[in-house]
Amino acid sequence: MSVARDVEHGGARRSGGAAVAETLDANGVDTVFGTPGHPLVRHLAAAGLSVVTLPDDDVAERAAAAYARVSGRPGVVAAADGPAGTGSQALLFITAHGGGTVRTADAAVETVAGALAAMLRGRPRAVQVDVPRDVLDQEWSGSPRAAALPSPLVPHPDGIRRAADLLEAAERPLVIAGGGAVDASDEITALIQALGAPVATTAGGKGVVDDGHPLSAGASGRLPAVAAAAAESDVVLVVGSGFACPDGVAAIRIDVDVDRMPRNGSGVGLLGDATATVAALRGALPPWRTAIGVVRAAALRAACREQARADGRAFELVNDVLRDALPPHGVLVGGSTPVTRLGSVHFFPIPAPRLFCPGGVPAAIGACVARPARPVAVLLGTGAFAEAAEELAAAVELGLPIPVVVMRDGSGDGPTGGRSPLDVGALEVRANEPDDLVDLVADAFEADRPTVIRLG
Repeated sequence: MSVARDVEHGGARRSGGAAVAETLDANGVDTVFGTPGHPLVRHLAAAGLSVVTLPDDDVAERAAAAYARVSGRPGVVAAADGPAGTGSQALLFITAHGGGTVRTADAAVETVAGALAAMLRGRPRAVQVDVPRDVLDQEWSGSPRAAALPSPLVPHPDGIRRAADLLEAAERPLVIAGGGAVDASDEITALIQALGAPVATTAGGKGVVDDGHPLSAGASGRLPAVAAAAAESDVVLVVGSGFACPDGVAAIRIDVDVDRMPRNGSGVGLLGDATATVAALRGALPPWRTAIGVVRAAALRAACREQARADGRAFELVNDVLRDALPPHGVLVGGSTPVTRLGSVHFFPIPAPRLFCPGGVPAAIGACVARPARPVAVLLGTGAFAEAAEELAAAVELGLPIPVVVMRDGSGDGPTGGRSPLDVGALEVRANEPDDLVDLVADAFEADRPTVIRLG
């Protein structure tokens, strides 16, 4: 549970482990999350890569997934096993079982470089490469390889023109942005402003458009109000999301996933990179603006907030206060807990993508490593925090000043894996009221370790 970096490998013999490490470096990877005893770790450190060692595969995977989400770069895990469930983040898992097809160090170079390219082609995903121990220890005198990344996929101009014609004729357009649109924030914002179209995002697309933008309805994709708004629209543009458009509504889908393209000729499917495709679509539209969209967005935003309060009202105030306590471009980490999915998703506004992620304390570790100058805070329910002792101990050993706010949210209660925060070396304080969080969070950012702040 430490970060190791050793650039003084000088004249030491190069090995298959060096082949893997140098190939990662040649492809822009400078940080790997690993577990103690993994045979690759010593090779990575000797080659000058930063290695964040964590208690087990689950913690390392969640940290790497948050690193990928917050940084926009691939996360790499030296793991005992392959991915367990990391959604659509670009993650490379390197195992050392010996059951794969890699038999030489040169083959390891080709396989690792190919995997890094493959997981970024289409929807980002996790890829596993197995490099046996004997290959890691082989002598190697070859060269690393930087994979040639594919150019951004852009649809045929005819498709762009058809989509532009639909949007130009629309009187009530609506835009939905998902996790596949996080790199197209500027382009989507310019597009909705030109269209005068309200925009709602999914939880994965939170922040693609500033939650405070006059045309934004926030990360409300799950709410009935958004489905109703889609049914009342004459055109719905969906970017990087599997959002289900109502029957009978003209839909335009922009996605790198062919399985999300419209079937049977219904709607317009634009198979392409979100950034490049939205920019091309914006370029095909006239530079007009309308105030009608702001009025529609305000009504949709109000309806979404009332619906979110139906099951998340108990979490509204704590998120409001945390928003005041965290700098605008700080990162908030949540978990598999009601305070996140019913609370922070709706009531913690962020101005840009990659500032909100799930994964609990391990994700906070990954976010801190990805953006060391950016403050990171955690908000969890008692159930999500109950088994976090080893995760918290890892953050303590790394010396990360993370405020971890814990509140009762109906998700259960219990000890921190049988040990208290103090048992693992963290600080612990209590907030009697949500308003107390502003000062306590500020103090936590000045500490030399995580601070658990129990609310209530």
